[in-house]
Amino acid sequence: MTNEHNTFAFDLNAGCIDKSLPVPVGRQLYGLLSYQLSHGDLRKGTRLPSVRQLARSLGIAQATVAQVYKDLRDAGLLEMRHGAGAFTRLAMPTDTDLSSGDLRADIARLLNRAEHAGIPPLALVGMVNAQAQLRQGAPGLNIVFVAIFEGPGRAYVDAIMPHLLSADRVTLLTTSALTEDPKARATCEAADLVLTFVHRTAEVSALVPTANVMGLRFIPSDATRQALAALDPRSRVAAITHLEDYIAIMRPSVQRFAPHISDVAVSWSHAPDLKATIARSDAVIYATGADHVAAMVRPGTTCFEYRHMPDPAGLEADLEPRLAELRAGRRLRVVEGGLTKSADI
Repeated sequence: MTNEHNTFAFDLNAGCIDKSLPVPVGRQLYGLLSYQLSHGDLRKGTRLPSVRQLARSLGIAQATVAQVYKDLRDAGLLEMRHGAGAFTRLAMPTDTDLSSGDLRADIARLLNRAEHAGIPPLALVGMVNAQAQLRQGAPGLNIVFVAIFEGPGRAYVDAIMPHLLSADRVTLLTTSALTEDPKARATCEAADLVLTFVHRTAEVSALVPTANVMGLRFIPSDATRQALAALDPRSRVAAITHLEDYIAIMRPSVQRFAPHISDVAVSWSHAPDLKATIARSDAVIYATGADHVAAMVRPGTTCFEYRHMPDPAGLEADLEPRLAELRAGRRLRVVEGGLTKSADI
């Protein structure tokens, strides 16, 4: 890597860690890095700053940075290479958004390939139609989505549904239910696929070791980006998270899409001075899960949720192929089962 300072979507400097907060700097750094590694634009194999360099940039102890890197490795977000440093483990999906022009170009390439293979156009049409019929008759899958909060989880499931078949069944669970309820864990173990946030994959896999767990990337929603861009440059903004671990990510997350905002105060949803922070703010932005904060905002004050959504590119590039593999495996088992039954007869 030619410039380690440009590894992340925003500069990592001493301003990223607020030592005045009663939240340990290690927890702040873990939240900051885990968010970037699971929601950012880092390619697989990207080298992170060395422990010494990052500690110097942030003004914190090297031991703290080293421990955070180890925790990120244990969470499946980093790979530690002896003598080389820390590298990202997650593969970034490619942008697969299709326009009608893109689709026509794909069809033209398919026709060219068929022509070179000696397949007449009508025969190719028949092959495509046969695949479409197979898709319509594909077996339904039993899918579980594990969210942190139930309300937003329903919205995430709605975003995923267009990538599923009508025969698929999706069950929504929360991480707390998974921790406390054996029935919830049994539901995951019986599912064809368990979906969750990419930075929660290790946690869910530890709770249900036999489950087929897949992590999805999330990105800030279009509505969130638009609301941030529309903020008045003179606004005094309060950015509030529900989880203390992610308090360090709030300021850079706001300024990423609202670089014109300079006055950003961060807090968490149960901070003792939360009411005072909100009272002196012209705009209040709260992270998912801190919904009760909205009721504390005075009328006329801009207030909205910093909501994420499943990355559409990841759903197309990663989830859809995974589902296709599961359907093919299910269909093969059905065929093999039918052959075995026939042999027995």
